[in-house]
Amino acid sequence: MPEMSLLKGINTLRSVREFKPDPIPSDTIREILEAASKAASGSNTQPWEFVVVFDPKVKARLTEPMLRTWMQRLGAAPMSGRMKQVYDDATEMLRNTASVPAIIYCCLDASNTSKSEEVRYSSIYPAVQNLMLAAHALGIASCLTVHGSTPTRGEPEVKKILGIPDHVKVACLVYLGYPARRHGPPKRKAIERFTHYDRW
Repeated sequence: MPEMSLLKGINTLRSVREFKPDPIPSDTIREILEAASKAASGSNTQPWEFVVVFDPKVKARLTEPMLRTWMQRLGAAPMSGRMKQVYDDATEMLRNTASVPAIIYCCLDASNTSKSEEVRYSSIYPAVQNLMLAAHALGIASCLTVHGSTPTRGEPEVKKILGIPDHVKVACLVYLGYPARRHGPPKRKAIERFTHYDRW
């Protein structure tokens, strides 16, 4: 595969929710995590911890608490139009969690980072972005989700299944797999709509 330039990777990275069943080699996952580990973090604490899930049986166990709490959330927020389609696609992906080739739970060690929530999350999400860009450069699609990362979305059960200790917080999870079909670049607003120079 020819190398992808950094700017091309940034401009073409998008969420993908349909994957081929093909497994992702362990050395490829390692390369992706090496890229994640090069991210900046507050005071260079590097508080990230990654739990990589390949085993379909473990993924099947994770599906129930994540799907249950996700559906509870959807029930409280009826939607229509485009957002309904987005959430329907997300629900379908979640139902098929066991067949996703790899899931990476991106966590942060609360004992090794600031007490400030802002600093904590600003110290994990650059690593997550590196992870997704590296996967993209290697031809692997990704989807960032928070289905299992909060107390109202299955975190206590998810942490128990994965053996994640109490002082570690699940920030998000990333579904990974080879894309089932080709996708164009993501649609985004023109920068003129949200950019301000010198003052608002």
